[in-house]
Amino acid sequence: MALLGLLVAVGLVAPQEQAPFVVVSGARHASGALPMAAFGLGDGGLSDAGARLALAPGDVLSPGGIRVRARAEGVKLDFPSGAELLVTPSLRLCLRDGAQSLPVLGRLVLALADGSLLELEPDGGGRRPLRRATLVHGNVRQVFWPPQQAVLVEAGMRRDGDARTTAARTDAYLVLGDGRCVYRAVAFGPLLGLRAVLLPRDEQRLPPARIVVAGDVLAASLQRLPAHVPPHPVQFPQAPEAAQRLATLANVLFAPGMVERSARARGPLVLALPREWRLRCDLGQDPGFATLGLYRADATVPAVEWTINRARTELRLVRPFGGENGSPRYFLRGLDLTDEVRALWPGRPGPEDLRWLDQTLAHLGGRGQAR
Repeated sequence: MALLGLLVAVGLVAPQEQAPFVVVSGARHASGALPMAAFGLGDGGLSDAGARLALAPGDVLSPGGIRVRARAEGVKLDFPSGAELLVTPSLRLCLRDGAQSLPVLGRLVLALADGSLLELEPDGGGRRPLRRATLVHGNVRQVFWPPQQAVLVEAGMRRDGDARTTAARTDAYLVLGDGRCVYRAVAFGPLLGLRAVLLPRDEQRLPPARIVVAGDVLAASLQRLPAHVPPHPVQFPQAPEAAQRLATLANVLFAPGMVERSARARGPLVLALPREWRLRCDLGQDPGFATLGLYRADATVPAVEWTINRARTELRLVRPFGGENGSPRYFLRGLDLTDEVRALWPGRPGPEDLRWLDQTLAHLGGRGQAR
């Protein structure tokens, strides 16, 4: 097998003018996770027929039909789509057309679209063969490199649902497109930034970045709003009726499917929802803060806002005049969405990832100061 055939000239991923911004609804798994297939970035090169887990020294087959072979010169992935991907001993991702990523510091984890995780551990220096290569699927761990240590280990049963929904819930690179597109995920509340670390040179359909809003989490929080509002508030008498209307509209505003902002759009970062409602994203004036505002028709004040920072996401009911003349902007305390967000995608992004996310949102039209 000529694994070295993929190690060709260096190619950089050329950035496009603008990254898309989308809201995805109706795709969340019962576990609360959003599967990779919902991102609209391809199926990861899988086979519809599926395959049985198979293991041989230096050679493993994933349930989605992805063959992974390890040799001293690297690890090669062959996808049912015909796509190929190589990982060098220095943990650099390479394609036949010359495109390649920067090497990864430490362990590399690739999340495959069939729910498997490919874990690669370097042996130091970037020149020697890998120390270990493991394929993880559900409760099964398959060590297939080095050949003399090949073993299949079945651990206790998982408690977090279908493995297809859990692969993206790690600090992993996501393998999408036809198998040749690799993205880094940056989670920030109900937002997930997807940053391309590898794209084929001829790829014209998939963007170098995408910001995904989990519409199911937004809808579920609106449905919880009536129970959060007292029945007879003095300061905001209309609050119970407003909360009930929003709860009723939740599944209409965030109906199953994807709503995308055109890559050619300019100005405020707004998505058009059904019945003339709008969802608008703004960066805060302070670092580490953003809001998603839900607006009706041409209203200048949102009905509600989801406030997002690094530690917490809350749904806030906005007063009719939105805090004009120094009055409070919000009514009541915020409705905490920490558990829902944690189920979507765990982990905390690093400072560099957050800077990238802020720059991307600011470029798209989010106002305020980037973190």
